[in-house]
Amino acid sequence: MKYEKLSKIFYKEGEEYTNNEYEKRKNSYGAYQTPLTIQGFRKGKLTRDFQTLFYVNTPKLLHLNNRVLLNSSKISSLKAKLPQYIEETYYQKLIVNEVQSNNEIEGIRSTENDLWEVLGEVKQTTPNHKRFTGMMETYLFIDDIKPLRNVLDFRKLYDDLVYGEVDNEDDPDGEMFREGYVEVNNGTTTTHIGVSTEKEIIVSLNLLINYLRDEEHPELYRYMVAHYFYEYIHPFYDGNGRTGRIIVSRYLSKYLERYSAVTFSYAINKNKSKYYKALEEIPHPLNRGEVTFYLMDMLEILASGQEDIIEDLEVSLAKLNRIEDKFRGEDWEDQHEEILLLKFLLGLSVFINEEDGIVISKIIEATNQSRYIVNKVMDRLESEGYVEKVGQRPKSYKVKEEFLENMIGI
Repeated sequence: MKYEKLSKIFYKEGEEYTNNEYEKRKNSYGAYQTPLTIQGFRKGKLTRDFQTLFYVNTPKLLHLNNRVLLNSSKISSLKAKLPQYIEETYYQKLIVNEVQSNNEIEGIRSTENDLWEVLGEVKQTTPNHKRFTGMMETYLFIDDIKPLRNVLDFRKLYDDLVYGEVDNEDDPDGEMFREGYVEVNNGTTTTHIGVSTEKEIIVSLNLLINYLRDEEHPELYRYMVAHYFYEYIHPFYDGNGRTGRIIVSRYLSKYLERYSAVTFSYAINKNKSKYYKALEEIPHPLNRGEVTFYLMDMLEILASGQEDIIEDLEVSLAKLNRIEDKFRGEDWEDQHEEILLLKFLLGLSVFINEEDGIVISKIIEATNQSRYIVNKVMDRLESEGYVEKVGQRPKSYKVKEEFLENMIGI
């Protein structure tokens, strides 16, 4: 028999059959029981049902788990082939995509240029505190985020990420979290109602922390279930989505690698309807707290984001190999300084698409050449039509499009 949602079985086979199927699933060898209980929700209202979350490690779910792990291994292998000057900049590109996607999910206006500017300031010794600084900084140093140990850590993460960026009326009004009622509305109907009081929020967050430590549950399943339960609790009036997604990213960065970790919101943004439907179906009373299908959806979304990275890296590395081959030709004999600088600029054009140009100081730092040499060679490359100057103060350059196309054989 095909493995289907309990709600679907109920309508096809009736209540008695569904009850038997529920008991069979929950008590099967492949079932995992969690300590997390949710209240039922249907047609915009809470019901009297309370269900404990569980899932079954079906062959499809196990396959998706393995797919994510294999993708992560492939990303690590591709990342190892990147030139050193590309690896960190490419990670920053993924951060910009991730934060932009986070903002789009939440209906917050930003541009990629804005975020690159904020990211540049975050890396300074004394950054200006512009909008999105907290989020950019959190993703940039995601490996430094410690595991959640107590409920104060949730509030600290909120403060670091979004406090001061939400409307004043949405600031937490309890000792640490919200005290009042909150609901999620899609514009026409209520889709979720958060846990009712700060006391209940704290109890639920403590349960969540203990569950995240439970190594009997496979890592990817545990992190995704934790993500749902955090969104279910909804500890703040605003900012739950952003903090919830970065909690997942933090744990993924330790279990997989950084590139996979910072593609979660990007992948969700491409699959928003699937994501929200997966979240909203769990509390339906007829689904009895089963999160198996939610886990399938989350791992499919995560895997799709990874596969976008893999494709981008493979294509970009292939282009880089074409460029390397061109530089081995007779036309470039004895032009070592020119090749060194052009490889750097072409690499960034291929992997990052630096439309605003590269400032001269970055070229000097990356190529380990003197300012005198870099200025002299860049002047020569500009006069020969390989690069163009796109900024004067500070001086910055970009590779000419026709030269790039010629080097990669378009």
